[in-house]
Amino acid sequence: MGSFVRRATTADLAELAGIEEAADTAFATLLGPTGWGPAPSGAARAAEDGYVLVVSETEDGPPVGFVHVLEQDCIAHLEQVSVLPAHARRGHGRALVEEALDEAADRGHDTVTLRAFADVPWNAPFYRSVGFETADSPDLPFYRALIEAERRAGLDALGPRVHMSIDLREGMEMDPDAFEQLVADELDRLPDDMVDGLENVVFVVEDRPEDGSLDLLGLYDGLAVTERGNYGMGELPDRIVVYREPHLAQCADEAELRTEVHTTLVHEIAHYYGIDDAQLHEMGWA
Repeated sequence: MGSFVRRATTADLAELAGIEEAADTAFATLLGPTGWGPAPSGAARAAEDGYVLVVSETEDGPPVGFVHVLEQDCIAHLEQVSVLPAHARRGHGRALVEEALDEAADRGHDTVTLRAFADVPWNAPFYRSVGFETADSPDLPFYRALIEAERRAGLDALGPRVHMSIDLREGMEMDPDAFEQLVADELDRLPDDMVDGLENVVFVVEDRPEDGSLDLLGLYDGLAVTERGNYGMGELPDRIVVYREPHLAQCADEAELRTEVHTTLVHEIAHYYGIDDAQLHEMGWA
């Protein structure tokens, strides 16, 4: 059975509160009584700045779920996703989120945020599978108001909450061989006195970190020269790893990519010399 996502019509709006309240029974089953009170009406949601999409199982069928995205001060915030329990686990939630992200991108947003329960399977773990990552909540009035509203509703007493964000910028494409050559070129551009002091270190390009995230650009996998002590012959080489896909995701063109790769190389080589992140930050390399 398919997922047909559309803009909410006036008739659809009348169904949203019932969908949300039915979906919330799953939270009560897992977390206990929530005390959230009645869901807002669809008309109230539609009156806020942003947009509401619904999903049905036939092209013109009744809605079985919805997503509501708030827009304020250049912020796009995924405020609510609800699917009727009888229609859950059919991909409707994912279809709603993906369409909501496409709409946000079309409206010129670079990121979309949300807040979720960290340990509820259909909350943070689900959103992580779509591409959201846990992040610090920006110190902005919009997010401070959300956190305060959660506190008043007692959400923090039910379980840990997290702020999540997804970057909508498409980034670059570059095949592994071309990226490895670019890394080699940037390595050749480093000052001789920075590279000549490296001992028993190899440079490696990998697609992503082991956890699959896109937020780590590089890694020094080894023992800093300042900590080696009796480090002697026969030791396996330390590794400086440059991750291809995180770099491509964060860069818009090759010039920006070269700058980021260059910075990553300097950053990880500095760790070899025993320079920590705080020192790198002071030096402008973190």
